Amino acid sequence: MNNGKCIMNNVERSGWYVTSFLSHCALFILHYSLTFAQSPTQEQLSGVWIGVHTEWDTDFSCALPTYLTLDANGTYHFGMVDGSAQELVATWAVQHDSIRLDTIRYAPGLITVQENLLRIGKNYPMVFRRFTDIPFDSSLVRKALAGRVWQSDSLTIYLYANGQVALENPITKQRTAHFWQLAQFGQSVFLVIRGNPYNQYGGYKPLWQLRSISSKQLQVIGSSSHNAVTQNFRFVRNLNPTDTCRPSGFQTCSNCYRREWYETLPGQNPRRYDVLQVFAKYYQPIRQAGESGLLRIRFGMNCEGKIGTFELKGFGEDYCPKTFTESITSQLQDICRNHIATDVTLRQSNRPDGRMLDVAVSLVFRLKDGRIADILP
Repeated sequence: MNNGKCIMNNVERSGWYVTSFLSHCALFILHYSLTFAQSPTQEQLSGVWIGVHTEWDTDFSCALPTYLTLDANGTYHFGMVDGSAQELVATWAVQHDSIRLDTIRYAPGLITVQENLLRIGKNYPMVFRRFTDIPFDSSLVRKALAGRVWQSDSLTIYLYANGQVALENPITKQRTAHFWQLAQFGQSVFLVIRGNPYNQYGGYKPLWQLRSISSKQLQVIGSSSHNAVTQNFRFVRNLNPTDTCRPSGFQTCSNCYRREWYETLPGQNPRRYDVLQVFAKYYQPIRQAGESGLLRIRFGMNCEGKIGTFELKGFGEDYCPKTFTESITSQLQDICRNHIATDVTLRQSNRPDGRMLDVAVSLVFRLKDGRIADILP
């Protein structure tokens, strides 16, 4: 079980929480329409499976950088594709209509196989794809990838020779910064992207298994919203020595972040008085008749205390939509950016290790003729 804990600690760094594969696997697995409650056979389940993602919602999933090997002799192996944790070994069996993984027994329909996809669980399913070994020499692949820019219809990849990587939307030009490495699994080579601009341990992006590579074309097996897909990239150019790997703007530390998960309402915080004092100290009342109502400010704050993605919404005293003067909104944004962001209380997690998480902060101000009358809980 210590091995399993080590594996799950590595997976947890990607921003979603798995405490033990054996004891909590039933909590992670996909929304599946049960047209029949019949478990897969041992023959259907046997083989090697590569993690695609864990589905948290119909439109939101997190990368699953793991493998699951179900041997015909009743042994299973569970580990990280990049070898970052020791492998867990246990037993499994198909027993009547149920499936047993170590000591956990799954009722019919909780483990399913559809074509080449394996889903384990129901509420937050883990999704795996059947693995096909495609031999590559990792040293030759590195020479072909490092220091080059590759582009598909929806993504541009800047693979720096020093191990950094930038991912950019070719239309919006929004860019995030991470780290990359090649992982040998079987005879196959996987492109593993993880981390953030601050360190290489901030969680994983979806795994890419190399399918083919040439001087001008790169083909990988990746994942879409609900499936494993083949993605094609074309060579664009070599990176210049002056090119730097930087995000285009605000970037969360986690690669699996959704604002609704961690929304923090300082008005409900035990240190609400401190928040009130910050605005009392730095806000200069405009004292303008008619500037009354409610103003909600939302923004993201990453684990380094950096903030971005501001969203402002105003309502008049009649609760109809209202636009407040810029002299008010710009002041409040500046205070949030320069003073609230330094309040560690807003981003402290309940984790025993005290690690900071990305959070979404929501502040609702009650304004009366340009002055702050209250910050609502």
